[in-house]
Amino acid sequence: MVYELVNIVGVAQIANELNLADIAIQLNAEYEHGRFPGIMYKVEQPQTNIAIFSTGKTVTTGAKTIEEPQAALVQLITTLRELGVEVWDDANINVDIVNMVALYILTYPEEYEGINRMTQEPLAGQQRPLNLYNLTFHLRFDRVEYEPEQFPGLIYRIPEPKVVVLIFGSGKCVITGAVNEEEIQNAIQILEQDLAGIGYD
Repeated sequence: MVYELVNIVGVAQIANELNLADIAIQLNAEYEHGRFPGIMYKVEQPQTNIAIFSTGKTVTTGAKTIEEPQAALVQLITTLRELGVEVWDDANINVDIVNMVALYILTYPEEYEGINRMTQEPLAGQQRPLNLYNLTFHLRFDRVEYEPEQFPGLIYRIPEPKVVVLIFGSGKCVITGAVNEEEIQNAIQILEQDLAGIGYD
């Protein structure tokens, strides 16, 4: 089971309140409250973005590993302290992972004996294209949403773990809503099981 984490979202509280107008000036960051109620702070390494709000809440996006939201937040806190901004002690700051987005590619089973008609190469283990219209009739109708004129992928909702899988005709799937990797793995197992009885042509 091979998947790629493409975005991990972490939320933390670093202060009771923050003066964003003052912080924006010191960070040389844009702050237009009418357009967005926070400041976007870019961290170069790990490459992430942190939204800072006046309530003292932060939201880190763009992380690729579980450790990166914490590492990015440490850099922000260090910078704020150097600027004289009061934030909580490190012991009181925790990063909660609220969403993990993963990319998973459906493939033909290793025992599949089909041949690519164009190249005459075995399809076993190769990326598996899907007929999304066909899937709407085979997957549970109460979990499926497919409106190709609105969105090119099929939306498949898994109730437990509570995640959403975006399935594309290429065989690529985007799993979102998980809060840990176990939920991603469980979602992939359920997806594979639900597709097991569907033909490959």
